[in-house]
Amino acid sequence: MHANIVAVTQFILEQMPESCRFNQKDGEILLSLRPYLYPLEAKLVNGFYDLLYSHPPTASIFDPTERENREWTLRNWWRRTLDGPFDLQYWAWQAAVGIIHIRRKVKNPMMIGMWGWILNFIGKEISNYLSYKEFLSATEVLHRLAATAQALTAESYLHHYLIALSQATGTELQLLDRLVLIELTQIQEFLSQRH
Repeated sequence: MHANIVAVTQFILEQMPESCRFNQKDGEILLSLRPYLYPLEAKLVNGFYDLLYSHPPTASIFDPTERENREWTLRNWWRRTLDGPFDLQYWAWQAAVGIIHIRRKVKNPMMIGMWGWILNFIGKEISNYLSYKEFLSATEVLHRLAATAQALTAESYLHHYLIALSQATGTELQLLDRLVLIELTQIQEFLSQRH
């Protein structure tokens, strides 16, 4: 893993409140759920890509002939997530997804929406096997996993998008930040006049 992605990963993780991000105890709980989660792989992968290929904006990103490769990528992530460990390499991999999404033109609303689908799918499936208290605990763990992965993917996307823009135009990041703030001020003034 490139050293820069590791530094970006560490920075993003530090921005999240500790109680909101995935932790060691969460990892232990998730690993204990493996007997319920492993058997979901085929159904999760098929449902995930059935949805992506049926929704025009996401379907336009994929070539129908690559579905098997994309499914393998999701299977690999699922297995690695269920087996752990949840170390810096794992989280840097999640941050690297942001770079991949830029290349593939996967937008953050698509990614966040699919995380919602994953959480709903898993929740419905495991609710059949767990007590209410166990289900609540599992749901909290899964939500912290999702929040951590989403933060890493989305912020890495933005960070690397801006770096690429800065390098392509020769514009320093600080200047881009100032230009964005100026533009936002103008947008806010326009919006306040309309309300």
